[in-house]
Amino acid sequence: MTELVKMGGFPLTQYINFRINPLAWLYNTHKQGDIVGINPNHPKPSFVVYAPEAIKEILTTKDSFFEKGDSSKVFSKTLGNGLLTSEGTEHQRQRKMIQPAFHKKRIASYGDSVSVFTQDLISTWKTGESRLINQDMMNLTLRIIVKTLFGTDVHKESSSITKAVNDIIEKSAQSLFLPFPFLDLVPTRKNQRNKKGIAVLEGLVKQLIQEATNQSDEDEDHLLQMLLQSKYEDGTSLSQQEIRDQVVTFVIAGHETTANVLSWIWFLLSQNPSVEKKFHEEIDTVLNGENPTFGDVSQLPYTHQIFQEALRLYPAAWIILRQAKEDVQITGHTFPKGSSFLISPYVVHRIPLYFDQPESFLPERFSKERSSSIPNYAYFPFGAGSRGCIGSQFAMMETILVMATIGQHYKLKLSQPVEDIVPEPLLSLRIKGGIQMKVEERKR
Repeated sequence: MTELVKMGGFPLTQYINFRINPLAWLYNTHKQGDIVGINPNHPKPSFVVYAPEAIKEILTTKDSFFEKGDSSKVFSKTLGNGLLTSEGTEHQRQRKMIQPAFHKKRIASYGDSVSVFTQDLISTWKTGESRLINQDMMNLTLRIIVKTLFGTDVHKESSSITKAVNDIIEKSAQSLFLPFPFLDLVPTRKNQRNKKGIAVLEGLVKQLIQEATNQSDEDEDHLLQMLLQSKYEDGTSLSQQEIRDQVVTFVIAGHETTANVLSWIWFLLSQNPSVEKKFHEEIDTVLNGENPTFGDVSQLPYTHQIFQEALRLYPAAWIILRQAKEDVQITGHTFPKGSSFLISPYVVHRIPLYFDQPESFLPERFSKERSSSIPNYAYFPFGAGSRGCIGSQFAMMETILVMATIGQHYKLKLSQPVEDIVPEPLLSLRIKGGIQMKVEERKR
């Protein structure tokens, strides 16, 4: 049985400490026990879960006992009732409908757009210049997700759309842990930016649906066409609102997370020359100067390990929230209906019991020889179970092709103090304030 302990101190004090520095609070809390009760005497108590066996039960074997609950209500204000926020049978129906867009053959067909758009990006780079790499990655991944899933190239509008998404994310992250939801109604600058951001996305959705409607079935084969053509069992089509909710969900969730992971990867490579050298040697050997394609992804195992290790240290989903729909027993402990559970991949991935030298960037830990030593559910950057990330294979393919395309031509060197690079836990884990890097052309 896992250890269940009660946290000391006043719940309000703990809440304030969490809001000040969520990652530090979660990391320090893990030292108290496997499952830590924040306010166990409350009618709807909250617990922080660190034990892999408990995480497995919550996310997988007993996931039918849980829902996203309050977190879905916050996100639904922007996303509507899309895949990220829907619950129960509705979520199952949506996932089944969307899953074909992420089958292996479809993902393979997306590879060309990833490589071409990445080449477009670096064609604007000049050796020696300093660039805001996180913004470059945001614009790139937005362009990729909109083209591959919705059939439209938004290259010219990418900066305005990524700004809108950023404003929405900042507001949603703030609202997620607000004790007083009515503050959303106060006309603050952040609330006003959020409102404008939503308007930008609404305009994008209308544009995408209009362009997809004008395409013939032979012109394009993507997620939006699938949604427009899908029928319920009674023969009725999806409503415009249902289509809108899915488009907004994938525009926001489908590019921001991957952009953040790529930004962390470039930072980590800049700080670990030996890893960067092995990365360059692999892509030079495999690609031999050619532009990478989907077929090359499986031939780049060390690049894949870099991706996995970056996700260990800086998982996009830094926190996973669940609420019990009914009384439930987890690893021998009984929790009442309404209990809330916080699970932090960021912290679990750094627990020394599961990872040797947990603060070090060591891609080799994910080699075939060593990865089997990682306990199940000690590493889960894409979540798990019925709500695991539907686009995990897409994200892996996209990240590796972007890395290979850029890595063939450029090295990126940090051009700001390393002390300034700190994680900012919003909806996903970004670099606070962004990351400035100097572009240096590689000489092979």
